[in-house]
This record gives sequence, C-alpha cells and structure tokens, in this order.
Amino acid sequence: MLNRLNEVNIKTKISVLLLLFAASVLCLMLGSYLRAYTNRDIYRFLYWNMFLAWMPAGFAMLMDWIYVYIQKNRGLRVILFIGAGILWLLFYPNSAYLITDQLHPFVKFQSEYGMRFWQGIEFWYHLLLFFSAAVIGLLLGVYSMLSVQELVRRSFGRAKSWIFAVVTLALTSLGIYLGRFIRWNSWDAIRSPQQIVHEVLTMLTDVQELRRMIPFTGIIMMILLFSYLIIVGFSMMRQQK
Repeated sequence: MLNRLNEVNIKTKISVLLLLFAASVLCLMLGSYLRAYTNRDIYRFLYWNMFLAWMPAGFAMLMDWIYVYIQKNRGLRVILFIGAGILWLLFYPNSAYLITDQLHPFVKFQSEYGMRFWQGIEFWYHLLLFFSAAVIGLLLGVYSMLSVQELVRRSFGRAKSWIFAVVTLALTSLGIYLGRFIRWNSWDAIRSPQQIVHEVLTMLTDVQELRRMIPFTGIIMMILLFSYLIIVGFSMMRQQK
C-alpha cells in the first residue's frame, strides 16, 4: 500500500514537472524571438542557466526513485541516496540563481536616443523574459525542496526536516552570492572544493566583502524562505479541503 502511494506521488510530481518544462520551453522561445526581433545574438547563456536550474529537480526525482524502488539492498540504497543528495545540494542554488539574471535587461537593452528605456516595448520583452525565467527557477527550487524535505521528514521527523530546509535555503543564498559576485559555480565545488572553502573563509574576514554579502544573502534568503512558506501554506490548505 505504501509503495502504491509513493508511486502515485511520483506521478503527481511528474505532472508538475511537465508543466514547468512547458513553461521553460516557452521562456526559451521568447528568448529566441527576442534575438530575431532585435537581430542581436543575445541571451544564449539562458539555455545553460535553465539547464542548471533543472538539475536539482532531476536529482530530487532520482532520490524519490531510490527511496521507492530500491528496498531490498539497504547498503546500495544508502550510498545512492547520499550521493544524489550531495549532488542535489551542490546544484540547488542554480534554480534560484535565475532571480539574479534579471540584471541583464538593464545591461543589454539599447534604448533609442532621447527615449526613456521603459517607454520602448522591446525593453519589456527583455524584462519579461528574465522575469519568467526567475519565476520558473523559483518554482523549480520550491518543487525540489518540497520533495527532498518530505524524504527528510519521513526519515528524521518534521522538526528536523524544517531545520534542514531553512539551513539549505541559507546555504543557497550564500551560493547565489558566490555565483553572482565571485563567479563560482556548482562544478567548481566538485573540481576545487578546497579553493572554495578558502575563498569563503577569506570573505568572512573581509569587512568590505561582508558589507556587500550580508545584505544580499539576507534579501535572497527572505525571498526564498517566504516563497517557500507561502507555497507550502497553499499546499496545506488544499490538503485540508
């Protein structure tokens, strides 16, 4: 019976992911349209950033699959689960990182002489492209956090699952800062973990860096936490009906 419920849960998650995938395709199509509209080769990096934003969702689904279908070999199950969990944590900041890409319209948009930038319809194409990407990234992050937190709750209880969620969102905010300002990415955490640890420790002793890091990570943390709590709240309201 429990496996049956788990399988139904996975099918529901797949349905949600299909909707997010359709939204991602439409977002990238808007980017393609914008390149044709402006006759400029811009924003191709969004393909890569969107791919990275999807990776945590993929790892979350892998963890679900391991949890549901690998039951007999406990040792293998633990090893695979821990490996997938570490990869999920490393790549999780890439989803919300799309929020910070909203700076690009203000950099790339070229307004006509004498016209305020927001008066041109083209600027809104630029802005809506990255706003859409930011919303998709935020929803992908919420989706995978909900999925992984549920697995933590089943294993360790509700209180610890919420501690896990809050700590992860705090680390994610720091990760986004490292990605946007220091230009580290998830691959670097795999290739050069010692260098990243050294960089973070150096930052924590640099007063000027802290003056920039603390407000930025604090704002991102609040955005992620309140977005997550609001969606969790709506989910609980739906379950009570």
